[in-house]
Amino acid sequence: MICLMVHKGVLDSTYSNATQIIMTMSPSEHHHHATQGQAHDYVQANRNFFNTSDSAELDEHPVFLEFANTVGKSLREVYPFYPSRTTALDFACGSGLNTRPYAPYVKSVLGVDISQKMLDRYTKQAHDNGLADKMSCVCTELKGEASELDGVKFDVITCVMAYHHFSSAKDITSMLVRFLKPDGMLLVVDIEAPTPNLSSSSTSESHARPPATIHGLENLDYVAHQHGFKVEEMKEFFEGAGLVSFDMKHLTHVNFEGRFDVDVFLAKGVKPSKES
Repeated sequence: MICLMVHKGVLDSTYSNATQIIMTMSPSEHHHHATQGQAHDYVQANRNFFNTSDSAELDEHPVFLEFANTVGKSLREVYPFYPSRTTALDFACGSGLNTRPYAPYVKSVLGVDISQKMLDRYTKQAHDNGLADKMSCVCTELKGEASELDGVKFDVITCVMAYHHFSSAKDITSMLVRFLKPDGMLLVVDIEAPTPNLSSSSTSESHARPPATIHGLENLDYVAHQHGFKVEEMKEFFEGAGLVSFDMKHLTHVNFEGRFDVDVFLAKGVKPSKES
């Protein structure tokens, strides 16, 4: 197991662990707003939060263990993992809760995160679960430059329950595609935007109304997107980054002790081959 600290860039968030995303409330507002003329720094807000959070107890909670296993199974159904040759990147991996369920099915997986505290947990859990030969990690803020990660490209990139932390999910998607091999796949798991209730209003009124805030995401200064993501948004992000064969489906529902209650999707896209 190797876990490195390297130079910082412009990554917009951290941590794919569903346990930590929406557990701790902050009084700060966190829309795409300006504070004293400056845009809110979600990078630093996420780093501060996750470097001071304790994920150990939550990592072992049955709700999140079940969620991680559901995600791992679904990822394996969508992408053909091969233990002898598949190389994976788990972006915003956090403590590795959602990395471990598919780690036995790859040759190697590199976890990337901006929180060293989360990666310390990632390293410990990899050792404790006999996966230290598969799982490595690096603490960095990726920019998508050719020299990063020693220029390595990956067969598959996963990002679980982190997109709503990014100030620009569009830019993050384009950046991640640069680390995919031709024919490689990007797999994103995140929160679905609630479906408008059309029974009490007209369609035009529904479209004009601001999207509903997800319960549990209110007033978190480290969450950029309180409203979840629509299919058309994710399709635009993926296809705008040059990915093809886009698909997005409902994955599961998560309800944790009334603190949050969300529907979760799985989106996928493929990087075209060099010949395309």
